[in-house]
Amino acid sequence: MEFPFQSENSSELLSLESKKLQQTIEIISKNSKKNIPDIINLYYQVVIVQTLTKKLKDDFEHSDKSEHKKLLDKIKEIQKYLIDNFTKSLHPEILTQLTNSIQSSTENLKLLGQDSEQKTKETIEQEALLYKELRELMSTKEFVEQYEIGLKDV
Repeated sequence: MEFPFQSENSSELLSLESKKLQQTIEIISKNSKKNIPDIINLYYQVVIVQTLTKKLKDDFEHSDKSEHKKLLDKIKEIQKYLIDNFTKSLHPEILTQLTNSIQSSTENLKLLGQDSEQKTKETIEQEALLYKELRELMSTKEFVEQYEIGLKDV
């Protein structure tokens, strides 16, 4: 059973979430080095919008009501924005940045490990911090790659 306000509320929710996504993309795109919390927030917002568009499209694509047609047009517009401004550009950029950061961190740790002198407390703390950063980078990269795997399933 369809409620008369369902399409209107859905449209408002989609508008709100897609605006958040656009703002997030704009902010992150301006930063040459993306930080991990921003990356995670971005992908979270992308998944919200993609889930909403898929659900609403499935719910209303066979309807002849004009408000549903408008909603479907809005969904197409949002999906195009997402492909152009995220999937084809920002997503690969983030993946490359994470890959390069992991490689750099790994090389730094190898250099520290080759030092045959007795390690000071500061060196040990520095190594521990580098390992922590490397784990965060690797976890984030895995998260980003899961998004990419999900794209193939759509």
